[in-house]
Amino acid sequence: MKVFDFAVPTNVFFGCGEIKRVKELAPKLGKKVLLLAAKDTMRALGFLEKTENLLKEAGLEVVISDDVSPNPRDKDINKQTELFLSEKCDFTVGLGGGSAMDSAKAVSFLAAQGGGNIRDYLAGGDKADLAAPGIKDAFPILLITTTAGTGAEATPWWVITNTEDHEKPGTGNDSTCADYAIVDPELMLTLPQGVTRSCGIDVLFHAMEAFIANIATPFTDLFAREAIRLVMENLGTVLEDGSNVEARSQIAWANTIAGIAIGEGKSGTVGIHAMGHSIGGQTDAPHGMTMAAVCLPFMRKTCKSDISRYAEVTRMLGFAEPGMTEEQLAEKSPEALEKVLERFGCKITMSDLGVKEEMIEAMTDSVFKTMVNVLNCSLMELNREDVIQLYKEAL
Repeated sequence: MKVFDFAVPTNVFFGCGEIKRVKELAPKLGKKVLLLAAKDTMRALGFLEKTENLLKEAGLEVVISDDVSPNPRDKDINKQTELFLSEKCDFTVGLGGGSAMDSAKAVSFLAAQGGGNIRDYLAGGDKADLAAPGIKDAFPILLITTTAGTGAEATPWWVITNTEDHEKPGTGNDSTCADYAIVDPELMLTLPQGVTRSCGIDVLFHAMEAFIANIATPFTDLFAREAIRLVMENLGTVLEDGSNVEARSQIAWANTIAGIAIGEGKSGTVGIHAMGHSIGGQTDAPHGMTMAAVCLPFMRKTCKSDISRYAEVTRMLGFAEPGMTEEQLAEKSPEALEKVLERFGCKITMSDLGVKEEMIEAMTDSVFKTMVNVLNCSLMELNREDVIQLYKEAL
């Protein structure tokens, strides 16, 4: 067995009604909080008012920034950090999906550095090494997820769009793991079908990529396998009936444990995510769908790089047939994944997301500038020409 290490520092509170824990947990982090929430939706659904009231009932002073946009932008993080510092806040609460949670992490981090431009700390910036001497630990973070798709509540990672270069790099360090995370499936019952679909397929990619990463461990395999099983058994149900609280709970759990696999469990995603992020930076497309657009060419290219791993992917997706050899199972994994995408209404091309062939060079540049560490977690080494070809096949 390989040598590996792991840590799961975030305290996660999971289950229906756990939003009430805000009153108990928040006072442990400070007296004044910046509450970051998804633009418009959290207020419209009543979640913002509910969270604000719980914080105030706990005796906290609350500053609200409910202008978090999908795929949060560097300029927004800078502005929100200025608000955090000017109001002398003690910690952040991120309420919403991955964008709100990533914003809370980024603001807590940038505020700890005294403010400035978050772009300096992203890939390509002059302070991009978040483990370097002089980098201060982030202010405390409490995350309340209202979607099941990013796993951000269980990872140290945050993804901010660089609006100057149209890139979408991910970064983070141990200090941007949330101190507390609340996963309350009742907050997910009103998610629109499109959001449920995009988020749900992202859970599957997190789990599958964690399993086929070259840094996978027995620890991360446990979470990846279970997350795949839960998605395959429950995503169809929540797409048909979003009010099914048990199925929502199962997908929410899959999301959290897939996040543990790629984050605190120290496995990672692979070339699918590396390439998908660059699509998001160029087009602002929904994150999960960018992965759906590039995954099939990637799987066809790499499925023979580790026969046993890719054969197991076919089994976990439910497409193994009696008498098939390991090699045949591995070679079938792209077809198996394609059928899964069709089943969940996620089969899509880059052209569907607005990508033009002339954008491929810039997207490839972005992969090797901002996501090369993720690309290098793939079981097959991929060079620039490989990535360009995969993008062309995904158009």
